[in-house]
Amino acid sequence: MWRTLHNYPVYSPPFRDAEAVLSKSEIAANFKYFLEQKERRVGYLTTYLSQFSLALRLEREGLFAVDDWLRRFSGYLVPRRDALYAFVEHEPEWNCGYLGLNVINDVAIFAGDYIISKNKNVRWDVYYGDGTKYDYEECGFGLPCLFGLLNAEYRGRPYSIQHEIFQCCSSGRYRLIHGGIGGVWDIPGELVRQLDYLTDPNPPAQGRFRLSIPGHNRHKL
Repeated sequence: MWRTLHNYPVYSPPFRDAEAVLSKSEIAANFKYFLEQKERRVGYLTTYLSQFSLALRLEREGLFAVDDWLRRFSGYLVPRRDALYAFVEHEPEWNCGYLGLNVINDVAIFAGDYIISKNKNVRWDVYYGDGTKYDYEECGFGLPCLFGLLNAEYRGRPYSIQHEIFQCCSSGRYRLIHGGIGGVWDIPGELVRQLDYLTDPNPPAQGRFRLSIPGHNRHKL
């Protein structure tokens, strides 16, 4: 896996949060970079996955192959040290031992684009927080998120697809080291089920039951 990642392009926004919380102007600049790079990043991912005979397409039938690939390989994408911090803050930069984070990021972009292509309510935007004292600790703060979902859990709130895909890969990492953990991402086909749920423009009112993942808090990363 590390040999296949050797030349994977690094995603490097102009501002990285090392110690302080990014300002709104810095968050806006990072989001502009995201929009400028988004199509290119999916292209990088498409080329990369072709090494595994996987054709990346915005079609439901192709999602099963992506799901299988993630179950088999996603755990190798997560760095051994400071994975969560590096993923959220882009510090250290995503090169060397952190190259796998670029793939995780690009899978999330692909998944977000897939949701938008199937659900006209949804769009990419950036989350500046809700103005409360500790909003910078919220999932998705300062990052590109999906807005407009009508699902009960996310109605009126940003949905961080990056965090969700990171959780998927973190579960894969845990599974590599400790064996099966019985969490939601351990279920074959979970990616397809997740995206089916999020692409539904008229989701069920009660929301979707989510299994907990031991050792992970999916709401506060």
